Amino acid sequence: MRIHSVVIDNFRAIEHLEMDDLPETGVIIIEGNNEAGKSTILDAITLVLRWPAKSKRQEVKACAPAGRDEGPEVALTATVGQTTFRIRKRWLKKPVSELSVTAPTRAQYTGEEAEAQLEAILSANLDRELAELLFLRQGELEAGAQAAGVSSISTALQAASGSEAVGEEDTELMAAVEKEYRRYFQPKTGKPKADYQALFAAVEAAREAAEGARQQVGALAGYVDEHARRQEEIRRVDAELPGAEEEAVELARAAGEAAQLRDKAQQAGQQLAQARVNFERAENDLEAREALVARVSATEAEAESLRADAEQAREARDAEQARVAQLTEERDAAKQTLDNARERAKAAAKALELIRARRHLRERDELLARVEEADAAYTALVESVPSRVVTDSDINALDAAESELKLQRTLRDTAAAKLDISADRATITVDGSPLDINGTTAVNVFEGTELQLGDFHVVYRAARGTTDSHEAVERAERALQELLEAVGCGTVAEARATRDAHRDHAAELAAATRRREDLLSGSDLATLRAERTALAQRVEQLTAHTSTELSLDDESVAALAAADGDTAVSQAEAAADAAEAKLKPFAERPAHAALVALETKAEAKEHELEAVRAERAAVEEKQSTEELAQALEAARAAVEEAKVVADSLAADAAAANPDIAEQLARGAENRVATLQDRRAQAQNRLIELGGRIEMAEGAAERLDRAEAELEKAESDLERATRRADAARLLRETMVAHRDAARARYTAPFNDAVRKHASVIFGPTVDFNFGDQLEVTARTVDGVTVPLTDLSGGTKEQLALLTRFAIADLVTGSGETAPVPVVVDDALGATDPDRLGLMNVLFEQVGQKAQVLVLTCFPQRFDRVNAAKRLSMDELKLRNAGSA
Repeated sequence: MRIHSVVIDNFRAIEHLEMDDLPETGVIIIEGNNEAGKSTILDAITLVLRWPAKSKRQEVKACAPAGRDEGPEVALTATVGQTTFRIRKRWLKKPVSELSVTAPTRAQYTGEEAEAQLEAILSANLDRELAELLFLRQGELEAGAQAAGVSSISTALQAASGSEAVGEEDTELMAAVEKEYRRYFQPKTGKPKADYQALFAAVEAAREAAEGARQQVGALAGYVDEHARRQEEIRRVDAELPGAEEEAVELARAAGEAAQLRDKAQQAGQQLAQARVNFERAENDLEAREALVARVSATEAEAESLRADAEQAREARDAEQARVAQLTEERDAAKQTLDNARERAKAAAKALELIRARRHLRERDELLARVEEADAAYTALVESVPSRVVTDSDINALDAAESELKLQRTLRDTAAAKLDISADRATITVDGSPLDINGTTAVNVFEGTELQLGDFHVVYRAARGTTDSHEAVERAERALQELLEAVGCGTVAEARATRDAHRDHAAELAAATRRREDLLSGSDLATLRAERTALAQRVEQLTAHTSTELSLDDESVAALAAADGDTAVSQAEAAADAAEAKLKPFAERPAHAALVALETKAEAKEHELEAVRAERAAVEEKQSTEELAQALEAARAAVEEAKVVADSLAADAAAANPDIAEQLARGAENRVATLQDRRAQAQNRLIELGGRIEMAEGAAERLDRAEAELEKAESDLERATRRADAARLLRETMVAHRDAARARYTAPFNDAVRKHASVIFGPTVDFNFGDQLEVTARTVDGVTVPLTDLSGGTKEQLALLTRFAIADLVTGSGETAPVPVVVDDALGATDPDRLGLMNVLFEQVGQKAQVLVLTCFPQRFDRVNAAKRLSMDELKLRNAGSA
């Protein structure tokens, strides 16, 4: 396929784009920035060849323009095989499909017929798999491209390997075998498909049904045997149950008597415990009475000792009071001296603060004056900033436009048609301007140039199809004038002068800004004014509280007076602290506190003595000590008597062993319940077995039917298995022959790849290939490196080299490759040295193939002698102008 022209409208971000007169061979470089629409060109070509105009697929919807209610439209003119055609399609909005065939015979088609005819042309002449392989989209450069199985490549490799086409690749037999194989197996995994697997499941289900029927027949005999056993079990239980019931009654009686003995022994134990509690209480009562008598004696002795200590404490208290009075008088005098010193120091400090505040106020006034002056200059410069600043970029653009105008005028004058006019001292008019002629004068003429030659009025008309360079001059003049109008200047020199004036103004403004910021030192004018107001108020306050007249020159005197005042305060504070320290040990009045504590303790001890004496009298009156001793002896005797009774009853209860008796009685009850439950279960089972025996009637007939169904399922599976095994064997044989043929292809394919790779990697380069003719490893100078371990740049180069080799192979003896080679944004990871070599390869491939390179870095292909170079910006600008 050779692409002659492409017209794209409303396709994503492209409103209108035309590429025409594309050469059939050679490298065509289309350059443009990212998102300029380069990849969109490839998508548009793919879309017009693949999807009908009425398609609503997501791939089609994704091509709609954003923000415009228009349908994407593509027109492609190309030659496929011997057929040259133009296909135009519009999708989504009022779909259109128009096909015009110009060779080998002319024909026109529209709508569904156009789609059908296009598909017929492509199916008969275009290897779609080859086109997919040679259309290298951005980000899809697969270094290990799989070349096996592509019919065009297989045909070329058969010819290159010297083998005849024996049908190993893509034959009708292989297709038929593959179709039969896929009836039974999954193509990727080789596992049985659902229909084939269902035959196995049917056999297994029939086998399970037959086994179930056999189990039912076997179970019927078991039901009859179990029915007889259950009847015998009921007879045995009926014979055993009366004796078990009598035994349960007797053991329940014995357990009751043993439980009564256990209860009496527990009651006796409780009475013994109570007697022991009474004994302990009587013993504690007697001990408490003795302790109370001892406590009364001890309290009397403690009260007498406290009375003696209190008398000594009174004498120490009186001496302490006299010393505290003396020290308090000395401290009060020191405090008065300190207050006087502080008043004098305070007055001196305020005088010094007033002087300093006045100095700060004067300094702040001077700073404000300078700041306000700088702020006024800054404000004036800001207000005079021009609304449209002329920048260096504007001057560069004007210089470029002026240079372009000079160039176009030179080209116009060089390429313009010349009209030689000869006359002796005559005057003619050229486009309204007089021109004197004396001899022979050459006049440049352009499309529409008007000449007045005496009575003759001449208008020059250029031949159709020639390029009018005068129009280019006019466009350059318009471009220069538009730039001058944008900056508000009449000439480039005026614009340059304006730029210089604006630059000087900006420098002055920057200097004024720095001067203002330096004066402010990180603050602002409002803050400085507020600080000045606060200083003025403080000066006014200090002046009101200062009685003497002070000047700024008195600052040193005031500072000395303040220092003397601080010294006097420090000395007075030291004296006051010393007086306070002498008084501090007596502040808590320890002797007085000791006396108060002793008097309090003595008083409390007297109350305690009265309380314990009253307590002893009260308890003696209630029960004497002798009575407490008698009660203790009576409690001891009661404990001994209760122990004898408890020990006797405990021995009787142990002999009866009530726990064992209770367990024996419970076991007898369990035996009766078990016999009764066993009889009930046997009776229920007899009823169930009767029903199962009734339901099992006809089991033999069901077994016969299940075995017949099993035989049929096994027969169906056997037939299908024979066909499936035959299809698998035939497919494996065909694949083996195909793989053998592909193995023969490896050598010529390797030669084709090495032909290009040796330019990049040297003459020792060699490759390993997989079953699908994909590169798996590269060898250089005897060192083999797997494809996965190669650098990104090398993988990118191998991806292109492999496609170049494929293009060479399929070209064969023909004049051009059957499909173009399209490379979208490649060689981004290639170093400069290899980049030059890759340029050589691009040019070599372009000798027999049509190569389209889409790139945002055209510098990568500067060494290629391109058949044509196109710029997306120029295409859009030119197309917009033509529209």
